[in-house]
Formats: sequence, structure tokens, C-alpha cells
Amino acid sequence: MTAADIARLDVTQAALEQQIAVLRDSQRRHAALGNEDEVVADGDAIYLLRHPELCSADTDYPNWIPGRAS
Repeated sequence: MTAADIARLDVTQAALEQQIAVLRDSQRRHAALGNEDEVVADGDAIYLLRHPELCSADTDYPNWIPGRAS
């Protein structure tokens, strides 16, 4: 992850690593319970935290209004 990616998320590297650690712990707990859907969801969240370039930001849609139909 580059500094530009972190700036896009507007969080520190330490905050990202902490959230990833929380999600990995969640994955382990869900796996122990056999809750595969949650294991996959946590994995997806970790992937997006490690690849913020895949996430959109307000600047990607400058004229978008939440809740507007078109």
C-alpha cells in the first residue's frame, strides 16, 4: 500500500493494520463456528482495506446526490 492509497482512505497505516487484525480475529471465530459466509465477508473486507484503489470516493462521483433516482 502506498502513501497515496492511505491518503485516499484518510486513515493511518496503524489504523488499517488494527482493523485488519480485528477482521482476522473475526474470521477465526466465525470459522470455528462454521459460519462460512461471515469468513468470506471478513476476507472481502480485508482485501478492500489492502486495496483502497478498488473503492470509490466522493471525488469519483462529484455530482452524485445520495438517494437520487438518476
